[in-house]
Amino acid sequence: MKHLIICNTHAGHGKDAKELALKAFEGLDFEIYETVDQRSAISFLRNYFKDHKELTRVYACGGDGTLHEVVNGLVGVKNAELALYACGTGNDFAKVYGGKDKFLDFKKLIHGNPTPIDLTKLEGPSMKEPWYSINVINFGFDAIVGAKGNENKKKGIKDPYGFTHAIVPAILHGRFNKATITADGEDLNGKKFLLGSVSQGQFVGGEWHAAPKSNNTDGLLDVCVAKTMTFLGLMTKLFGAYHDGKHIDNPKLKKKVIYRRSKEVTIVAPSDIDLCVDGEMIRGNNFKCTIVPQAIKFVIPEE
Repeated sequence: MKHLIICNTHAGHGKDAKELALKAFEGLDFEIYETVDQRSAISFLRNYFKDHKELTRVYACGGDGTLHEVVNGLVGVKNAELALYACGTGNDFAKVYGGKDKFLDFKKLIHGNPTPIDLTKLEGPSMKEPWYSINVINFGFDAIVGAKGNENKKKGIKDPYGFTHAIVPAILHGRFNKATITADGEDLNGKKFLLGSVSQGQFVGGEWHAAPKSNNTDGLLDVCVAKTMTFLGLMTKLFGAYHDGKHIDNPKLKKKVIYRRSKEVTIVAPSDIDLCVDGEMIRGNNFKCTIVPQAIKFVIPEE
């Protein structure tokens, strides 16, 4: 088996990961590729597997953004397995399997076992090509926070102030989002909503347990929509429950939170809205999410 290490040296402890990989893979057939800019790993992997037909275990060394890129570079590649070395600042997907600490040992990844997992395919008129999500696609309130946070970073506003400057306008203006969300043809919300998610993983934003029931091997999308609510309801009822993964089947939120499992979800808005796909932002007003069962082989680290 060949080993291909995709290393984002700008993510968290990415530089340390490269040095550790050189030692861990000594004596094995391996290569290291350092990402050069956003989404560069996608084109690299697609070109790489045009010429390489042997079984290859690909290691995404970084956070959720790096993992997202590697996933999108490997979709449709039959002779590839995906391993995660969770050394980024955000490692939401790793929480599905017990947390990032389980994904910080190259030796355990080398001897880990691959298992087929599902992905979500996202497409729409505003997109040049489909994106594939391994974790969560979220939209509405929290995506507005993410988009504003990215804007603040470009302006040089650093955390915690970047987050503060992002969440305050979202609280004031991000509660009245316009879009119709359907799950297998069922209208879930009408025309307005607070926030929504389509999931394979469970966590977003580092700690928010957005999709506590999600199972990435069941061949279904988990879709959750929270309807528009008052500022008081947002602060006293939803925030804490959403953080802890207790918003689904919550009697206090029965009329406000809708949860379904489906094979297709559509999001149609009168104007462009932000979607956060595994931490990566995209804009548009017409999106379709579809399930891609057993789309990729994900390596579970050796115990």
